[in-house]
Amino acid sequence: MRGGIRRVLGMATGCVLAALAHSGSPSQPSQPDPVVFHQEIVRKPDVYIEAFVTGYNTVATQTDGTPCIGAAGTYICGRNDVVACPPLLKLGTVVEIDGKRYVCEDRTSRKYRGRFDINCDQDKSCPYNVASWTTVKLVFE
Repeated sequence: MRGGIRRVLGMATGCVLAALAHSGSPSQPSQPDPVVFHQEIVRKPDVYIEAFVTGYNTVATQTDGTPCIGAAGTYICGRNDVVACPPLLKLGTVVEIDGKRYVCEDRTSRKYRGRFDINCDQDKSCPYNVASWTTVKLVFE
C-alpha cells in the first residue's frame, strides 16, 4: 500500500481546490455563465422538404365546385399567398417556396399527396412557370 496516504491527501486537496474554484465570493455579484446564457435562446429548427411544386387556377375545372373557398374555409380568389399543401401539414402552416412565403389554406388532391400546389388565381401561364422539383421550407413562427 505504498503511496496510499499520498493518494488520499492528493484527492482531498483536489476536492478542496475544486470547491474553492466553484464558490464565488459573497461580496461579488454573480455573473451569468455565458454558455448557459446562450442555451436560453431557443431557436426552432429549419425543416426542408424536397417536393414537386405545381400551380393551379381557381376555376371549377381544376378544383371542386367552390374554387374560391379553400379547405380552411377562407376566400382564396385574388390572393397570391395561398398554397395547397399535402395532408401531413396543418392548415395555416407557413411555407417558403423559392424565397416567397405562402400559407397552407387548401389541400392537394389525394392522388397528389406529396405535392405543393400554388394558387395562381386566374393567371393561366403561372402553373407552367412554377412547376418543378424544389425545396420547400417550413416556417415556424
